[in-house]
Amino acid sequence: MTRGEGEVVEWPRGLVSYVPRGRADADPSPEEDRTANRLVLASRLLGLLRARGEPVDREILRLRAAERAFAARDRKTATELVDQLLGELESRGHTVERPRTDR
Repeated sequence: MTRGEGEVVEWPRGLVSYVPRGRADADPSPEEDRTANRLVLASRLLGLLRARGEPVDREILRLRAAERAFAARDRKTATELVDQLLGELESRGHTVERPRTDR
């Protein structure tokens, strides 16, 4: 896995700079881990769809496969699986909208 820079520990100022700390290409912290966050997002989205009465059994099996790969430190497979799952859900019109900030 190539990450390029250490973890961001200072928020960017005006999108021009930030101070990365830590060893380059280090594993990100749990809060910064993209794949872990997408697994949580997929889990919550599937929970919401299930609560609405939509069938999600096949999608949950796919999510569990991604979670197993992640737990086995197979980040490439986990990322591919969860990205495919979220992409498929989005193509079917199931998305998580960001709250509006222009109010």
